[in-house]
Parts: sequence; C-alpha cells; structure tokens
Amino acid sequence: MPSFIWDRDPQEAMDNPYEYEAQEQFVREAESILNLFSNELGKFDMKFTVDDRSLEKAIWMLQNDALDSLKDILESLAKKRHRVAGKLFRDIIETLDLAAFFHSNTKESNKNLTKWFDDEIIPHSVHRDYIKKELGDEYAIASRDYYRTISKFTHRTFKILLYGYVLGRNELIAYDGYKDSDILVLPQTIAMYYAIQADFIKFFSYEVYKRGLVPYSRVEEIWEECLEKDSVPRRFITPKEIFERYKKNKNSSQ
Repeated sequence: MPSFIWDRDPQEAMDNPYEYEAQEQFVREAESILNLFSNELGKFDMKFTVDDRSLEKAIWMLQNDALDSLKDILESLAKKRHRVAGKLFRDIIETLDLAAFFHSNTKESNKNLTKWFDDEIIPHSVHRDYIKKELGDEYAIASRDYYRTISKFTHRTFKILLYGYVLGRNELIAYDGYKDSDILVLPQTIAMYYAIQADFIKFFSYEVYKRGLVPYSRVEEIWEECLEKDSVPRRFITPKEIFERYKKNKNSSQ
C-alpha cells in the first residue's frame, strides 16, 4: 500500500503533523510519478512547430507548465519553503482548467483558443461559465468555492500568512523566515501542504489522460509502478480513529 498522505485531509494533517516517515514515502512516490509523466509528455517534443496553433499543442504546453509547477512545489516543500509552494497552487488549477476548457472544442472555446495563441489572457471565469453550462449550478458553485479557497494562497490572506509564524508566550508571534535555518518552520504547515499537493497530483493524473495526451492504461501503469508496496505505518492515532476504536471495542464487548 502507498503512503497514506495521498488520501489525507489537510486539516487532519494540521492536527497530526508528525508523520515524517509517511511524508518521506509520499515524496519518493510523488517524484517517481511526476518524472514518468515528464517522460510521457516528452514524447511530444519536436512534434509541433512554433507557428502551430492546434488544440493538441495548446494542451501539451499547458500541461507541461502544470507539471513543472507540481515539481517545483515538491522541491520547495522538501526545503520547507512553503511560501513558494503555496503561490503555485492556484497556478496549477488555472492552467489545467484552461486546457480542459480548450479541450471542450466548442465554438466559444475555439474562439478563446485563437485569442490565447494571439497572446491574450483567458480569465478563469470563462472556464467557470463553461462548467455552469455543461454540469449545472451545483458543480459550478463547488468549483467556484474551491477556487476561492485556493486563491487565498495567491492573494496572501491573513490566515495564509499566519502559517508562516510561530506562536510564542503571551500570544506573541515570530516570523519563521527570520533565521537562516528552517528551524522555525512549523511541521503543521508542511504536513498540510503535502496533503494539498497530493490532491493536485491526482488531479493532474486525471487531466492528462482526460485531455488525450496520455492513455488511461499508461496512467494506471505509472501509479502502479511508483506506489510502494508497503505503507509506512502511522506514528500517531487521530482522535477520530481513537473514537472509532472505542465504538468497535464497546460493540464487541456487548
């Protein structure tokens, strides 16, 4: 079984941040997955001319960019540079959503694809409008709310910036970037960011085959090849697990 970080809730990661061995396993697996996806996208090198304005070229370029951002996040978190990682979260969503919008191959998306090749900015709202038309209000609202949450990392809201501060005596705070070392960086912040990163890698895996660049069978092979057979066991039991065990033991004793 792979690292449990792949299915970890970010809030649970904040509450129980000291699963260092599981995070190390996740990093090994994630690096292998991203490297193999690089090999797959690399098969399109020297296929398109600079003047090519095809849909396939646009998707390839956008997904290459998203993949590089995923790698940059992983590298930054390994160095505990969480501020760099957080600023890339929304970038990945916007890039993959733009590729998905172009892939819809509608009159509207084709018009915007032409604008994109003409170096115009295509706002994310165009994708959200497409989602609303195709999938309905409920999905569009969920997509909008998630986008707003991730956008906080880009716009550097108070709570996001607070992840980079240590709480001391008398509610006084200290910036974790004042020292030359990373000794002040909170493990809670890194654990949460790894959980978010896991979701983005899974999202990328879905998008890369959904938009036609990598076959689904190959995506499955990549994950099977890169996920380790034995999971690093949890060091700590979460409050939820304690309660579940309590209920199980209580029921079995009755």
